[in-house]
Amino acid sequence: MPGQLLIRSATSARTGDRIDVHCVDGTIAAVGPDLNPVGATVVDAENCIVGPGFVDIHVHGGGGASFFARDASRLAAYSAWAPAHGVTAYLVSTAGRHPSDLARTLEGLAPAIGRASGAESLGFHLEGPFLNPTRHGAFDPGTLRTPATRELRRYLDAAEGKVRMVTLAPELEGASALVTRLAQDGIVAAMGHSDATFQQARQAIETGVHHVTHLFNAMRPMHQREGGIIAAAVLDGSVTCELICDGVHVAPEMLRLACHLLGPDRIVAVTDNLHLAGATTGDARFLGQEVDLSSGLAVREDGTIVGSTLPMDGHFRTLVREVGLSLDEAFRACSSNPARVLGLDARKGEIATGYDADIVLLDDALWPVLTVCRGEIAYRSIPA
Repeated sequence: MPGQLLIRSATSARTGDRIDVHCVDGTIAAVGPDLNPVGATVVDAENCIVGPGFVDIHVHGGGGASFFARDASRLAAYSAWAPAHGVTAYLVSTAGRHPSDLARTLEGLAPAIGRASGAESLGFHLEGPFLNPTRHGAFDPGTLRTPATRELRRYLDAAEGKVRMVTLAPELEGASALVTRLAQDGIVAAMGHSDATFQQARQAIETGVHHVTHLFNAMRPMHQREGGIIAAAVLDGSVTCELICDGVHVAPEMLRLACHLLGPDRIVAVTDNLHLAGATTGDARFLGQEVDLSSGLAVREDGTIVGSTLPMDGHFRTLVREVGLSLDEAFRACSSNPARVLGLDARKGEIATGYDADIVLLDDALWPVLTVCRGEIAYRSIPA
């Protein structure tokens, strides 16, 4: 059980000031200089940067644990692995080859949502199956289907009401009805794996789609006579956009362009990690197909990148070192903004009184040295 924890003399990523952070029973009780609570476990954080723990809302696994199977122990394994990379909360992003596959996966994983120690699983993100085969990316196009509210209901029931986000292609027949149903259930509708035109994307935004799954990837590219989802999303201030910031899925100059156009409050860094995250060599499988890791990427034989293998702290460093974001802006992209997408910005994504004690300390090279999940130390590499 979490008790009292005092992080002392850390440098605030937001202000640059020296601050102490006092956590009590999983919640931040006080933030300020020279705090001195009685009975707290003290962490000397001098020379460390403190910020809110990373919230990854698009991740398929990591550390060998995959979310494409119904084995609930995989959530516990990921929750234990992720804090070493600064992650304190995440959505379980999953899909299935057939309706029964996905339903069984959701049924198997649903009882474990939010129960493991370490990083907190916040619910499910369904990346499909209502995607456009033309922009299938790493998914088998034969497994993608036209949106149907009855099929969606099957998944929502199997997930015990724990679906938080659904990615769909808004140009497909039936997508508008699906978006309306998702809104009724308080579920985020995101557009991705889509060949939507600018006008189709605009219509989706008007219908209630205000989030884009991995901007640039698996969608109609911009053209001088047709802007597609990219132009529609960038031009509408109500839309948040995911960016895979491993420097490969999206080239650094395109990341810089997107961040410049979107501004610091609309960027949502995601890993799109597979269970292979952190691996650098060897062969493996993704959705039944062989992928090669010898280049440091997860790549199919045809050259398709099937997902990132760089953990979230690496994406954070990319945003600072290659994109040029400030520490505060990078923490917004990796923590505050994703929490807001899920409607959790009143309790996650900030170092502030009353928020969940989800905290990461970084060294001067921006590597995590301590991660606190709901008041408990889940990862530590600095001396006690």
